[in-house]
Amino acid sequence: MKTARIFALAGLTIFILSCQTPPLPSEVEHAREQENNLWRAGAAVYAPEEYTQYLASLRLAKDMFIKEKAKFGWFRNYKEVEAGFQEVLTRGQALLQSVEEKKALKSRTLSEQLETLRERIQRIWKLILTVNETQVVRRSLARAEVAMMESEALLGKEKYAEISRKIAVIQFHLGQAEEAVFSILARYAEEAQVETWRRWAMETIAESRKKGATAILITKLDRTLTVYRGGKVAAVYNIGLGKYGLSDKLYAGDEATPEGRYKVIKKIPQSRFHKALLIDYPNDEDKKEFSQAKKKGLIPPQAGIGGLIEIHGGGEDSLTGGCVAVEDSVMDKLFNEVSIGTPVTIIGSTESVAELLASLK
Repeated sequence: MKTARIFALAGLTIFILSCQTPPLPSEVEHAREQENNLWRAGAAVYAPEEYTQYLASLRLAKDMFIKEKAKFGWFRNYKEVEAGFQEVLTRGQALLQSVEEKKALKSRTLSEQLETLRERIQRIWKLILTVNETQVVRRSLARAEVAMMESEALLGKEKYAEISRKIAVIQFHLGQAEEAVFSILARYAEEAQVETWRRWAMETIAESRKKGATAILITKLDRTLTVYRGGKVAAVYNIGLGKYGLSDKLYAGDEATPEGRYKVIKKIPQSRFHKALLIDYPNDEDKKEFSQAKKKGLIPPQAGIGGLIEIHGGGEDSLTGGCVAVEDSVMDKLFNEVSIGTPVTIIGSTESVAELLASLK
């Protein structure tokens, strides 16, 4: 009996040892980590359908695991559970790769959009760098640049939805800036207008060559004053214009600089702005344009045509009321070299900005 009990005890011990609870599958913990990684990667945003399918398969695997774990330890068998979770892990790995690829594509796409917008900003700055009447443009560009910097910071944080909203803000402000640029520079893209300016410039240079005399050509868009002697360039100086200097002057107080072919009618050795050369604005053509504009209602009924347009000192950075400003040292040279009757031609530009304006579109 004693021997029998010993054998029975030994057999029971062997049975118990052989029926130990199997260890939990490592795939379960790996799946938990993978689920967290997918959530952090934004799978629900970038691959919603695949993510939903992944969660469904994960739920089935978890249910299978829970049922198996609920069994008495000796009777648990995790082979099917392991197979189920392995399938989940395989699906999850493919999903994670897909999400990363989509995010990389999104990042490249947004980066390209931002680069395009950055180029638009640079083109506008190039157009209005020396233009005075661009408060709206500069304000809009500043706001666009702020949104651009915010977008670039968000790009590193993979906050693509926020970047898309920022891009909409950038586009809005650039649209305002471009509209303002078009309103200022539209006539600088009109071939007929540019051709007229070219003709005035060539006639002035030809007259200087024919008479062997001094002539002045002022180009508003370039902000330059060029002195010709005998038809050849003698000097080029930078200039300042009025607040609306790129516009053609129509009436007194519009702060625009006139365009046309004029001549010096008076030399003023002492003025509010060092020295000055008074030109014969308004000439007959100016008076004709003024009369036509008034009939069309383009100018205030009480407005006069104005006058007293000068080339004077005060500095090229001066903001004039319609005159042309140069540095005092330049004014000293001009005052000595220019005589009464010297031709002064003021044009917008000899080059069309049509191509640059088209690039904004």
